[in-house]
This record gives sequence, C-alpha cells and structure tokens, in this order.
Amino acid sequence: MAEGLGTVIWLVLVIGGSVGFPVTSWALGRWYQGRLMTALAANEKNHGTILQSDRFHSTTATMDNMSATSATLLHVSICVGPSIGQMFFMWFKGLVGGRLQSYDAVLDFGRREVLLRLKQQADSLGCTSMQNIRLETSVVSFAKNSNESRRSSVEFLAFATGIRQ
Repeated sequence: MAEGLGTVIWLVLVIGGSVGFPVTSWALGRWYQGRLMTALAANEKNHGTILQSDRFHSTTATMDNMSATSATLLHVSICVGPSIGQMFFMWFKGLVGGRLQSYDAVLDFGRREVLLRLKQQADSLGCTSMQNIRLETSVVSFAKNSNESRRSSVEFLAFATGIRQ
C-alpha cells in the first residue's frame, strides 16, 4: 500500500512539475507584460499621440508646406521576446494550429515601444516633426527543429527623418 502511494506521489510530482513550470512561467510572463503595457500606455499618454498628427508622418513625396533649417536621421532599436511559458504554449499551439496571441502581444508591445522611443529621440534632438517613418521587424533567433536554442527574440528597428524648423 505504501509503495503504491509513493508511486502516485512521484507521478503527481513529475507531471505537476512538468506542467506547473510552463504554466507558472506563462502566468508570470503575462503579468509582467501587463505591467509593461500599462506603463507604455501611460508613457504614450504623457507624450501625446505619436502618429496621429501631420507633424509626424507624410504620405506625399514632397513637403511644400514646411521649411526646415536642418534634418537628421533618427533611429532606434529594441529587442523583445516572450517568456519560457509563452514559448511552450506557442509551441503547443503550433502543433494544433491557430493564431499565436502571446506572440501578438509581444509584437504589439515592441512596435509601440520603438515608436515611442523614436518620438522621445526626436524630442531630445529638437526635432519638430518626423517624416518617412520606417519600421523593420526581424526574428533574431528561433531554432525550430534544433536542440541548440529554443528561445525567440524579435528586434524592432525604427528609422525616420527628423526635421528641425
């Protein structure tokens, strides 16, 4: 009887540990991302709308309504990645198919953060507007069928021309 109980306890610990770690990591990752997104939203509010004004984007090839004393290249780069638990659930979701919502949250955060930092860089350099904003997204490391690395991170590069008037 004691031997059977020991086996059951051992099985519960093994299964609970193998499932508990990714679930705990996922929950902590979502909590931390929630804190980051809340801070980002507050920071965006403090700096105003980034791309909602004509000062910060153009859709024409020439700008006739604005004179500039000087221009500078603005560039910002950040690298973000999901937690281990999110990677586990993305792997599992990849087996059954469907949209990877955890990865969408990482991408949304990265895009918003890099645009905010670009705006902050423009403000610090005395630029009154940004033109021709470009966003580049690239996966830095993702070894799908390799035992070397199962971590994924995404690099966001933002470029713009800063105009000083």
